Amino acid sequence: MKKLFLLTVVFLSACAPMKEPSVAVGGDTHWTLQFTWLKNNKPTHTQTYQFVSRMECFNQMYEMQEAAKKVKNQIGSGLCFKAFAEGQERTSNDLLARYSK
Repeated sequence: MKKLFLLTVVFLSACAPMKEPSVAVGGDTHWTLQFTWLKNNKPTHTQTYQFVSRMECFNQMYEMQEAAKKVKNQIGSGLCFKAFAEGQERTSNDLLARYSK
C-alpha cells in the first residue's frame, strides 16, 4: 500500500505545472551620443558619450556642434540613439520634450 501511495505522489508531482522563469526585457538603459568631428568634410575623430536622458543627449550634441563651428573649416555631426528591446517601457527620460501632454 505504501508503494502505491508513493507511486501516486511521484506521478502527481511530475504532472504539476512548473513555474516558467520570467523573461527579462533587455535593452539599453542609457542614451548614447556618437559625435564625429569633421575637418574639410573629412572625419578626424569620433567620440562616444552616454547620457541618462534623451534631452541631455541632444543638448550636448547641439553644444558640440556649436563648438565645432568656431574652428575654421571644421564642423561636427552627432547621433543620439538608444536600443529598445521589444516590450521595453519608455520612461520620462526617453522624451525629447521637457513637458508632455
